[in-house]
Amino acid sequence: MKLSKPIAITSEIPTCSMADISFLLIIFFILTTVFITERGIQVALPLAQAAKKLPKKNIAHIWISREGAISIDDKIVKTEYVTSIMERKMATNPDIIVSVLVDKDAEYGFLSDVFERLKEAKALRVSLATLKENS
Repeated sequence: MKLSKPIAITSEIPTCSMADISFLLIIFFILTTVFITERGIQVALPLAQAAKKLPKKNIAHIWISREGAISIDDKIVKTEYVTSIMERKMATNPDIIVSVLVDKDAEYGFLSDVFERLKEAKALRVSLATLKENS
């Protein structure tokens, strides 16, 4: 009777393709990560004694600079285009809240014009952004 040799069992994990897998994971995470958020226009917000945080979703930001420049979705737009842009946003999401960030030194007329355009677009849920005073 012929006896066979015992089979050697190794408890080793093959690591020859670990580098390939790690590079594929790095590429996957680089491609799927969102790095840039809306920045808008640089504005100095006014101070307020009381402030309330808005939820992170269902928010549309409109920035108004000291000179009257208006930015929506990181694009500078003219006042007359605010209505059409916000109508499209309201059509896709009727629960949207418009957060208006106005420079504290901007003329009130710029804000009034934007409010009129928002009324025309039926975007009536509006929040004015401020910084909370440290009292």
